[in-house]
Amino acid sequence: MYYYTELMKLLSKYTFRLAVLASVALMAACEQDPKFTVYDYPVPVVENVYPTDGFVTTQVVITGTNFGDRAEAVKFFFGDIQSKKVVDCKNNRIVVEVPETANTGDLSLQIYNKKVENIGHYTVLPTPRVITTLSNSDFGYNVADTGDKVTISGENFGTDASDISVDFNGTPAVFELVDEKTIIATAPEGYVTGNVIVTVHGYAMTGGAMFNPNSKGDVTVLYLKNYQQPFASEEDNPGDWSKPMYWNQNAASMNPHGCRQYVKNGNLTFLCFQRGWGKNAMTNGKIWQGASFLKGTYNMEITYDTSWFPNDGGNSLVAMIVPGTDESAIPDLADIATVTERGGAYTVFDDWSYLDGKNQVLTSGKLTVELTVDEAKDMVVGFLVTVGTNDTYFKVTSVKLILQ
Repeated sequence: MYYYTELMKLLSKYTFRLAVLASVALMAACEQDPKFTVYDYPVPVVENVYPTDGFVTTQVVITGTNFGDRAEAVKFFFGDIQSKKVVDCKNNRIVVEVPETANTGDLSLQIYNKKVENIGHYTVLPTPRVITTLSNSDFGYNVADTGDKVTISGENFGTDASDISVDFNGTPAVFELVDEKTIIATAPEGYVTGNVIVTVHGYAMTGGAMFNPNSKGDVTVLYLKNYQQPFASEEDNPGDWSKPMYWNQNAASMNPHGCRQYVKNGNLTFLCFQRGWGKNAMTNGKIWQGASFLKGTYNMEITYDTSWFPNDGGNSLVAMIVPGTDESAIPDLADIATVTERGGAYTVFDDWSYLDGKNQVLTSGKLTVELTVDEAKDMVVGFLVTVGTNDTYFKVTSVKLILQ
C-alpha cells in the first residue's frame, strides 16, 4: 500500500508538469500564428514566345505578365530540358538561352510553384558552322583585294540566301550561296583587315581573318616572311650562326655560316652582321627577300638593338627597297645611287656607336626607308653591308613594311 501511494504521488507530480509545458507551447504557437504569411503567387500569363525556331545557345524571349523580377524563381523548359541560363527577368519579359541539349518540342514556364504548360513550340535547327575561309588571291589564302573571291566552307548554311549575311569585319559583302556547305563572297571595297563574319538565321559565326592589302598600317605579313624575332633558321639544329629561313644571302654575307645569330644568354635571335669572334670582314654583303608590291606608299622600318657599329674602317649599312627579283637588284656600295635611278629608295645608317672614355656606347633605334610604288611590281627588300673594323656587330630585331 505504501509503494502504491508513492507511485501515485510521482505520477501526479509529473503529469502536472507536462500539462504546464503543453499549455505554454500551445500559447506560444497561438501567439506566433498571426506572424506567418502564406504567399499565393499569381499564375504567369504568357502572351508571346519568339523566335519559335533557332539554334542551341541562342536566345528566346517570352513576353506576358506576372513574371516577377527574380531570375532564380524562373524555370523554362524546352520539352523536358530546362534552360540553364535566364539572361533577363522583368515582370513582363523573360529572356532565356536555348540549352545545348535542347530538342524540338513544346515549351513550358514555371515561376516559383506556378507552372504553365504548352505555351508554344520550338524547333531546334541544325547549328551552322564555318570551317574555312579561303581567298583566290595570288598573295595567299588569307589576303583579299577588292573583288577577290573568298570561299567559305562549313555546314548547315541552309538553302535560303535571304536568311544569310556575310561581312568583312563589319563591311557587308555580296555573296552566292552555292549549297548548304559553301558560300562564295566577294571582298568589298574599303573593308578593314579582320575576320569574315557569316550570319545564318540570326546566328553569327566568326570565320578566318582576311587581310586587305589596301588597308593602311602594318602590311609586312603580306610581303615578307621571317621578318622579326624569333628569326627561324633553315637548319633543323642550328648552332650560334646559320642562314635565316626565307632570306637570301650572297657569298660575302654568309661569312661563313649565315647571318642568323642565336644568343644563348636570353634565348634571343637576330639578323646580325658581324666581324670578329670567328667572323671575317664583310664587303658588299647582300641580304634580301623578294615580293610583289601593290601600288601605294610604304615605309620600311628596320629596328636594331644594342649594336657596336662605329664610324670607322669603312663600316657601312644600307637598307633599301628596289625594283627587281634577285641579287642583281642590289648594287655594290660604289653604285648605291643607282637604286633611286631605278625607282627604288634607300637609307644609309649613321647612328654610329662611339667610345665615351673607355666605355662603349652601343646604339639602338630604327631605320626608315620610304618609297612610293606607282604600279604593282616586283621589288627586293634588303641590306647592303660592309663591316671593316674588328669586334663590330649590327643586330636587327625586325623588318616591317607600313602602308601609308
